[in-house]
Amino acid sequence: MQTHLLSLSAVGMLLTVPGCGPSLQCSTGIITVLEGDTLEIVTEHADTLRFQWSDTESLSPLDTVILSYPAPYTPGMTPERLDHHPRQTPMPGSDRDSHGCIGSAGYVWSDARGECIRLFEAGIRTTDEKGQAAYIVFSPDSSRAELFFSNGDPSELLERRQLPGGGSAWNVEDDDTKNVRQVDGAWTIDQRGKRLYTQPRDVAEAGEWCTATYEGLLPAASGPGIRYRLTVRHREHSGDGTFLLALTYLEAENGQDRTFSYSGSRYTLRGMAGDPNATVWQLVADNNRDTFYFQAENDQRLTLLNSQLERPQTTLNYTLERVQE
Repeated sequence: MQTHLLSLSAVGMLLTVPGCGPSLQCSTGIITVLEGDTLEIVTEHADTLRFQWSDTESLSPLDTVILSYPAPYTPGMTPERLDHHPRQTPMPGSDRDSHGCIGSAGYVWSDARGECIRLFEAGIRTTDEKGQAAYIVFSPDSSRAELFFSNGDPSELLERRQLPGGGSAWNVEDDDTKNVRQVDGAWTIDQRGKRLYTQPRDVAEAGEWCTATYEGLLPAASGPGIRYRLTVRHREHSGDGTFLLALTYLEAENGQDRTFSYSGSRYTLRGMAGDPNATVWQLVADNNRDTFYFQAENDQRLTLLNSQLERPQTTLNYTLERVQE
């Protein structure tokens, strides 16, 4: 498995502003944190700076600002001037396929539903003995079932048929078809009598389904940075669930953004390097190759960790903040 922790050579875009000189110092950077009157930026020199600014209503995370302030810089100081340059790079969602589905936000087209869906929300997740996933998506009237596979195989559309002994199964008129049915309360996918995928047991007593989304601009080895967008879904009283993670590499190819999406299982671990009581989220992608670790400091902020469950030894921003959907 690959684990993910990224380093930075430079962040931000170079802009000029009048007023900088011997008496005033200027810093250009991208806003990574906005909390009340506090803002943090990652500068073009890969420094994280924190300022107080009373008028933050017009600012948004990932906007670029130029701050002028008396030297030397001290954390929490108030700049004399702030020049605001709203974000110009496309947000996740600018990439749409022929059906209009936004790939960077995790949407795919479903023939069974006739609309764009996110599998980890609309699909029933099943797994095989190796941990590979297949999602079952039913049409609104349940007459069809569509299968989506994490191994890259094309999706398959199945029709509902009544079983002689009662109940239903979804397949096609083909001896080699996959067969979807519910066995002892769990959805299964079989082929030629062999069990391929089984739905993990779901504990309804763990409460209602909850969904939360986190975003942040993190450093990249080159380019302005990587925009993380993580959505997790779980039962109210359960530490495990599913996730969708979109990584958008800003200006990755010929000045254009490029997005990679991962979905899979989220597990909650206890303890990390230097803190045995820390809460850590382990995200295991359906491809069985990629694993991500985040420290859940509270329900509002996550920090990316390395494979040894260590926090980054840097002043750069590696945090994601919770956002409203």
